[in-house]
Amino acid sequence: MPVNRSPRPLGLSVDAIIDEALDRIATGGLAELTLRPLATGLGVSVPVISTRMGSKEQLIEGVTLAAHASDLAFFGRWRALADELGAMDADTRARMAELALREWVARERRQVILLIELVHDRALRPDRLPALEHWLDDAGRFWAELLFGDAALADLALGYALDEAGFSLGAGDSPRYALLRALCLRRFANGIFPGDDAGDGDRIASLIGLLDAAVPLAAEEADAKRQRIAASAADLIVSQGMDSVTHRSVALAAGVPASTIVYHFGARPALVAAGLHAVIARFHDRRSDIRADHGGGPPNDTSIRDLIKATSMIALASAREPSLLPHALDMRRRRGENWRASDLAPMGIGIGAGFDRAAAQVLSIAVFGMGMIGMARKLPDRVHYMRAFAAFEAWRTRSLR
Repeated sequence: MPVNRSPRPLGLSVDAIIDEALDRIATGGLAELTLRPLATGLGVSVPVISTRMGSKEQLIEGVTLAAHASDLAFFGRWRALADELGAMDADTRARMAELALREWVARERRQVILLIELVHDRALRPDRLPALEHWLDDAGRFWAELLFGDAALADLALGYALDEAGFSLGAGDSPRYALLRALCLRRFANGIFPGDDAGDGDRIASLIGLLDAAVPLAAEEADAKRQRIAASAADLIVSQGMDSVTHRSVALAAGVPASTIVYHFGARPALVAAGLHAVIARFHDRRSDIRADHGGGPPNDTSIRDLIKATSMIALASAREPSLLPHALDMRRRRGENWRASDLAPMGIGIGAGFDRAAAQVLSIAVFGMGMIGMARKLPDRVHYMRAFAAFEAWRTRSLR
């Protein structure tokens, strides 16, 4: 472990540094985690921080290891409860998973934000972070055992939990969203495509309809300059992340003065939202081509990856900037609306009865979450999905007997 645990001058502990670092990441993202502001916040010099934690990369690794350890304690508490209850049916597992997820994004909020931030960061970088991958392994096993009673579904369960956590960080206080989350988790734990819960499916569909924020897409802009600015913001988001979108950076990319950006979009949240919608618009424009080229399913396609990154990034951003929440929930809804039964065959899913609007939404959460994690772990898209859904189909076959 890179953390230096030698005697600490000024009484500053490693735990205090990690606590301050987690606070900064929770409020401003990984971009806020630099040595000088961290030292200033703690009232010490930069050499004091670097002596204990090393370089910024070592600092990130140290914070990751500490957050992973805290998450293991959280997982352990819920595993102990599951062990006390013994064998559970799908509905009980879903209720338990909903309670655990609610606590995860509330009481363990800083850890969840860090985990999502790290996934975003590694999806945009060529290297891997072993400490993150160990954390993802443990989180995947936990959510798979809780939701399905089967660790073999770790990839699918982790994708679902991480994507849902991103939205729940911003929308968790909404009773409507909490109900939608609970019903979707029940559908997920019951195998996504059950044919005998039409009542829940109808309720999920009704709640999904309430997510429609009637937010216009950037592609519908009549002004060519606004379209160019939004497209430049989109390019920055998918190549460098949300933190890269500023009035100055977008102005440079679009070849216009920064004052023009302010004139057309005002504050940064509107500029970010425009860029994210431009990513969505690109995906819609290419949807038919993607289906024709790849035969459906999640292909190795840049526009799909861009959509996955953009949706996950705006979900996390909405936890810090409430004005972005309607945009995030609208994108969550739109993702599911684009799923069709014909998209499932290339992934090896034999659904039988039960594919409906609710199943499409549940699938989109799992698949987009897996996509984000796959990019962070440098996994081949198609192999990652096929492995996860092969395990899911085997589990469904056993469960439906």
